[in-house]
Amino acid sequence: MGSVWPVHRGSSTMSLDEAAARAILILGAPRSGTTWLAKIVDSHPDVLYRHEPDEVVPPLVTADPARQMAAWARARALRSSVKRPMFRKSFLPPSRAAMRTGVAHLLGAASRLPGVAGVAKRLPVPDLLSRASMARLRLALKLVNWNSAPIARALPGTRHLFILRHPCGQIASIMRGLKQRRFHDIGDGLSPSDAVRTIAHAERCGLSRRSFAALPLPARLAWNWRSFNEPALESLQRQDNVRVVPYERLCAEPREVAHELFAFAGLSWNAQTERFLTNSTRTSDDAYFGVMRDSAEAASQWRRQMSREDQRAVLDTVASSPLVATWPELAAA
Repeated sequence: MGSVWPVHRGSSTMSLDEAAARAILILGAPRSGTTWLAKIVDSHPDVLYRHEPDEVVPPLVTADPARQMAAWARARALRSSVKRPMFRKSFLPPSRAAMRTGVAHLLGAASRLPGVAGVAKRLPVPDLLSRASMARLRLALKLVNWNSAPIARALPGTRHLFILRHPCGQIASIMRGLKQRRFHDIGDGLSPSDAVRTIAHAERCGLSRRSFAALPLPARLAWNWRSFNEPALESLQRQDNVRVVPYERLCAEPREVAHELFAFAGLSWNAQTERFLTNSTRTSDDAYFGVMRDSAEAASQWRRQMSREDQRAVLDTVASSPLVATWPELAAA
C-alpha cells in the first residue's frame, strides 16, 4: 500500500481533479429520491461520495465546469463527506477506515456543542487515500435543484443520473415536511430562490403573478416542480452521458434499474450493493430524510395521504407539461 495521500495538496489534487472529470452525478428535485439513488451508487466499494457539496462549497460564479467539479470533489466537511449509511470501500483498508470513522464521530459530536459547532462543521474529514487507490476510484456527487447540462457538455467523461418523481408523490412529501417543519428556509411553501424561478417559469407559460399568488399551495408546488424539471430535462436529454431515472420504476424494479445504471456509469455489480438494495427496499426507519423504506409503499403512499382536492390541483397544473408522458396515467388524463 502506498503512502497516505492528502488529497488537497500537490499532485494528489490533480488526480482528484481527474476523478472529478469522470464523476457520477446524481441529480433531481428535492424529495424525488435523490438520496436513495445516491446511496445505491455510494454502496459500490470503489465510489468516493460527496453529499450535496454545493451546500458546503457554494457554486463558483466564474468557474468553468471542470473547476467547479474539482472544487466540489475537495468538499470534505462533515456534511458533504459523511452521510449514513456508510459502506466498506476498496480504497480504505480497515485501519484507515476506522481512523476516518473516528474523526467523523469526533467532529459529529463537536458539531452539537455550543461554541465549537460552527468550527467542527467546517473542518475536513480526511479521505486517507493512497496513490495506489486513485486508479480505480470513482467520484460520485449528489446535487439537488441543479441543472448539470453545462457539466455534461464540457466533461463528456462524467455520467449524470437524473431522477424524476411523479409530481403528486414529490409534492405530497414536501407538504408532509412542511407540516412537520422540516425546512428552515421555506416560508409559504417555496424558498426565496425557488419562488423567483417558479414565478418566472409560470409567467413564461402564461400565468400572471397575481394569478400565481392566488393558487392553493399544491398548485404552487406543482409549478415549482415544473420550473425545475422542465428546463433541466430539456437540456440534459440532449446529452449522451445522461440517463433519466423514473422514481416509480426504481421503486418497482430496483435491481434491474440499478444494474442498468451501473453499466451506464461503468461500475461493476457487487454483493455490497445487492445487500443494500435488499435492506433499503424491505425495511423502514420512518425517518423523513432516511433511505430505508418499503419501496413499493414509498412510490404509492401519496395516493392515500393526499386529498383528492390537492391531487386535482397538482394534476391540473402539470396537465400541459411535456413531462406527463413519463406517466401513462397522466398522459391519458
